[in-house]
Amino acid sequence: MGDKVAFIPVRYGPQVVGGAETLTRAMVEELDARGWPVEVITTCALDPYSWTNHFPPGVEKVHGITVRRFPTESRKYTRKVFRTETRMLEGKRVSRRRQEFWIRSVVTSEAMRSWLGEHRDEYRAFVFAPYLFGTTYLGVLEVPEKSYIIPCLHDEPYAYQHIYRKLMRSARGLMFNSVPEMELARRIFGDDLPGRVVGMGFAPYGADGERFRYKYSIEGDFILYTGRREIAKNTPLLLRYFCNYLENTGREVSLALTGAGHIDIPFSFRNRVIDVGFVNQRDLRDAYAAATLICHPSTKESFSIMILEAWLAGLPCLVHGDCAVTRYHVESSGGGLWFTDYPTFHEALEFLLDNPAARKRMGERGREYVLANYSWDEVVRNFEAVLEEGEARR
Repeated sequence: MGDKVAFIPVRYGPQVVGGAETLTRAMVEELDARGWPVEVITTCALDPYSWTNHFPPGVEKVHGITVRRFPTESRKYTRKVFRTETRMLEGKRVSRRRQEFWIRSVVTSEAMRSWLGEHRDEYRAFVFAPYLFGTTYLGVLEVPEKSYIIPCLHDEPYAYQHIYRKLMRSARGLMFNSVPEMELARRIFGDDLPGRVVGMGFAPYGADGERFRYKYSIEGDFILYTGRREIAKNTPLLLRYFCNYLENTGREVSLALTGAGHIDIPFSFRNRVIDVGFVNQRDLRDAYAAATLICHPSTKESFSIMILEAWLAGLPCLVHGDCAVTRYHVESSGGGLWFTDYPTFHEALEFLLDNPAARKRMGERGREYVLANYSWDEVVRNFEAVLEEGEARR
C-alpha cells in the first residue's frame, strides 16, 4: 500500500475562489510543510459555472506540490437534466435512476475516474471535496475502500437525495468543518456516520490596513465582504440592505466587496459601494486590518473561512442568523452580531458603527476563539485520526 495522500477538489490553484477549494489548498500546503507525502488530483476547470477546461491536462507543480489535472466532460444541460434539477430544488420526489443520471451531468471526468482505479494501490487515502459534484460521487464509488470526504455540507435540497446518502455511507470517513455541519450530516444520513470535525487551521498574521486604504482610495468607516459575489452567497441581499441603510440614515459609511463574480451596483450608490474585485492574500489580510467590520450574509455555510480570518485581525462580524454555522461561531465566541431581516440588519449595523469599544471587544473575543479552537496542530491530529479510524474499519 502506498503512503501518499491525494486530495481531490473539483478545482485547484491560487487563482481559484471558493471555500472548499481554499480549505483544501490550505490543508494540502500545511501537510506538505509537515513532511506528509501529498498530491492533488483535480480537473482542468477554473470557472465554477461553465466548468470548461481552462488548465492544460497533465502534471504540474503548484507551490512545490504535484498537481494532476484531468479534462472534464462537456456538461450536457439537456431539458431532462434541467427538469430533474428543478424537481430536486422544489423538494419533489426524484427516482434513484434519475438522480444517477443527473449526477453524471454535474462536473465529471472519466479520465480522472479511470486513473484513480488504476493507481489506487499507490495511495494511502483519497480525500474528496466537496460532496456535491460528479467528480466526488464517481470517484468515491471507484475507490471506496480508501475514500474520505470533506463534504462542505449545507442544508439544501440536493443533500436529501438518495445518491448522497449512498455517497456518504460509501466513504471510510468524513471530515467536517464545524459541529453544526456534522450534526446536520448525521440528521440527514444517520447517527452512525463515521468521521469527526477537522476544519482548517489558522495562525496569526501581520497586516497593514493603511496600505489597503491607500491602494483602493477608501476613507472612513467601511464594511467588508469577501468571497464569491452571487445569489447563493446572498451578496445581492447585502447590497440591497446596505443601500437601504444609506437611504434611511444618510450616513457616510462604505461597503467594499472583494472576490470573484459580477455585482450590479446601483448608479446612485457607486460612490459608497467599492468593487475591489479579486485580491491576493496580502491585500485580503490588509483589508481585514483596515475594515470597520465584516459582513457575511450567506445562509448556507459549512465553515466560513472569511469570518475566522477576519477575527484573527480583531475584526468584529455581522452574520445572517439563519446560517447555523456562522451563528454558532458568533454565539460561541461573542465575536459579533447577527441579523435575520432588514430591521435587525439596520439595528445591528448602527450599534457596531456607533460603539467602537464594543467592536474592539468583539474582535478580541473572536481572535481568542480562533486561536483556541483552530490551530493547525489540532486540525492535523483530527485529520490523521479520521484516516486511522477509517483504516481500522477497512
